[in-house]
Amino acid sequence: MNIFHTDVSVLIGSLVKLERCGRYEEALAELRQIWEDTTSFPNVDGFAPRPAAEIILRCGALIGFLGHIKQLPDSQEQSKDLLTEARKRFLALYDFEKVAECENYISLAYWRKGELIEAETWIEASLFHNFPDSNQTRLYSFIIRYLIFFQLNKYEENLRHLKSVENVFKRYGTDRLKGDFFNHYGLNLRKVNKDCEALEKYLLARKYFLKADHQIYLAVVENNLANIYRANRDFARAHEAIDNSEKIFKKINDRTREGFSLDTKASIYCDEQKYPQALETVEKAIAILRRSENLDYLTETILSKAKILLYLDDFTNALVCLAEAIELARTKISEARAADLAKQFEAAMEEKNSPKVSQTFEEKEFVKDNPGTNLELVLHPSISHYEEFQGVWIKNSHLESFGLRKGSLAVVIKDNIKRGDLIAIVEIDSEAVICGFYDTDFGIVCLEGVGDEPQLFNEDEIRILGKIVGVGITQKDAGGRIIVEPLRL
Repeated sequence: MNIFHTDVSVLIGSLVKLERCGRYEEALAELRQIWEDTTSFPNVDGFAPRPAAEIILRCGALIGFLGHIKQLPDSQEQSKDLLTEARKRFLALYDFEKVAECENYISLAYWRKGELIEAETWIEASLFHNFPDSNQTRLYSFIIRYLIFFQLNKYEENLRHLKSVENVFKRYGTDRLKGDFFNHYGLNLRKVNKDCEALEKYLLARKYFLKADHQIYLAVVENNLANIYRANRDFARAHEAIDNSEKIFKKINDRTREGFSLDTKASIYCDEQKYPQALETVEKAIAILRRSENLDYLTETILSKAKILLYLDDFTNALVCLAEAIELARTKISEARAADLAKQFEAAMEEKNSPKVSQTFEEKEFVKDNPGTNLELVLHPSISHYEEFQGVWIKNSHLESFGLRKGSLAVVIKDNIKRGDLIAIVEIDSEAVICGFYDTDFGIVCLEGVGDEPQLFNEDEIRILGKIVGVGITQKDAGGRIIVEPLRL
């Protein structure tokens, strides 16, 4: 008789609780007398059929999670074997909710190895069961499908589903599931260039992961926040977020995700044009990820190295890295993933080879302090085609999270303004310039910022200067030059 036989329900409850807040090693410690040698099958002799199947399920899930973190060899194959056995036992018991739970974890095991077609097959099998959307297993199936579809570049499909079930997650999801939901919402919004909405979702995800005390996923969100701050060239916040992420991963010894956080840090350095630091950092990331079974993380990081080498004018080695990343993706993940890596590298080449364009205009505030000079804007190629533009100095901090820091210069163009655009207006009476996200109805113009109450104006009391498309990211120098980068929202 197994010594845990009489307390098996208590044990199972404890294992589930520990697993769902990311404390996998503690959960395995509780299984020691059942599963001392984790390379073998757990000892469930003497257990009734249902608790025996449940213990095998928990073992399969835990070794999958922990193997991914600790880079344990063959851990995902072991996870699939255990979960397949548990699934067979639950089928014999006609417990289809548990069958679906096994299928969820089998799908995850395939995803961790980058085998996305198999992962999708198993998650669709789980979703085939007839459960209401409020069911916790069904909600977790949705999360896994978002994960897989994201890797398959199915962002619009994900977003349609995320929007349709948002209220279900808010009502029935645990804090961990809500955090998962909003994190995936943010990831997919970023892929369709909706950074403003993505930032809002990431901050919600962070709130729920803090409530759930899930350190692993909290660090994942910090990594995602670092990427959104990087894209909007707020490098101070980007470094702060990625340092938070890396610190957590080191503390809990999550080597795989630590490696990917280093890839993010390298990308921040690259965007800051600190290429030697970027190369040193990405090489550390690759060294860690080569020991992981997560090939998607590895291919993405090798591509990062290729881009950095490109900016260092080491074109030969950049191509060598690109070829390795594409071959890994083509043979181990999918042809679509390989094509996506090639497109990313092509975009990096185009950006590197596009010349910066300078334009000059008289700017009263600058000329007042520097008589006889005009302000020269050095424009990024993506916004250099605009012919008519003006500059607006940003004098407050309510739009800092979108790259408009206090003291920076916003570049404004005449364009068709639509709801949600970030614009600049001027009050006719006071000549005060105000920036915010535009909305209008019944002759009233509304400007919204972050953390402030919306500001309302009668249409006849203001003049719309235009849409903000760029921001000066360096201080004015003696020659009146200021570097202007595109505003990414």
